[in-house]
Amino acid sequence: MIAVHLDRVSVTYIQQPIFTDLSWEIHDDRCVGLVGPNGAGKSTLLRLLAGDLTSDTGYLVRSKGLTVGYLRQEPDLRPERTVLEETLTASARLGEIEESLARVEDRLGDPAVYGDEKALQRALEQQARLVEEFTRLGGPGYEGKVKATLRNLGFNDADFNLPIAALSGGQRKLVGLAKLIVVQPSLLLLDEPDNHLDLAGKALLEAMIRSYKGAVVIVSHDRYLLDVVVDEVVELEDGRLTQYSGNYSEYAFEKQTRLERQNQLYNVQQREVDRLQQAAQRL
Repeated sequence: MIAVHLDRVSVTYIQQPIFTDLSWEIHDDRCVGLVGPNGAGKSTLLRLLAGDLTSDTGYLVRSKGLTVGYLRQEPDLRPERTVLEETLTASARLGEIEESLARVEDRLGDPAVYGDEKALQRALEQQARLVEEFTRLGGPGYEGKVKATLRNLGFNDADFNLPIAALSGGQRKLVGLAKLIVVQPSLLLLDEPDNHLDLAGKALLEAMIRSYKGAVVIVSHDRYLLDVVVDEVVELEDGRLTQYSGNYSEYAFEKQTRLERQNQLYNVQQREVDRLQQAAQRL
């Protein structure tokens, strides 16, 4: 099934085209490696997919109910929060419900409410609706899920109380990743997620991507990572996308084969041009 369809989209930055008339289909069961030279527009394309940008031309169509999670090169985290506090903010709606429940509980303790039958009934009905939604969204087990996710990404319980400001670049990347895993978006966009990670962190990242239940688009310069996690490579170069089946090594081999064929065809054409020119000179 197609998760996202791009149809002839174009993006321009300061009157300079980044890409033009670009089309692409992202399937919901694929892990795609997005590669290309620096400055080709890979991060711009991820921002377009995430909804941070709009295209100048063309269409971007998302499947019904699609949710998108985007890990930027530098995750947007609040430095004063602890690791646990920051990760708990992954589900904004659960936080809103908890705040609403706290306000309702305050109202239930107000004599003007519990002393008024109709006002009390309205408050109790609102509380019941909020509790139902909180339960449906997994609220009762949410904190436990967050802690388990952090542990799976290499954090121990003592780390939960560390402020974000005290973390290394790699640890901040893992907190950003944890926030996405907790909410499980149907399309995961990862912009150089392995930057700043040590070997242990890269192993955890690899395991997470391989087990992820959804579509993944990853930008990375780590050929080994792309070899073990992706089943499709899409190359963005000179404003055009070229798709290759298989992992990075298979992409590199097929691209080299294509280049060799193009060179052979060019040489054949040049020899034919030379032959025709020599024949014309003899006339």
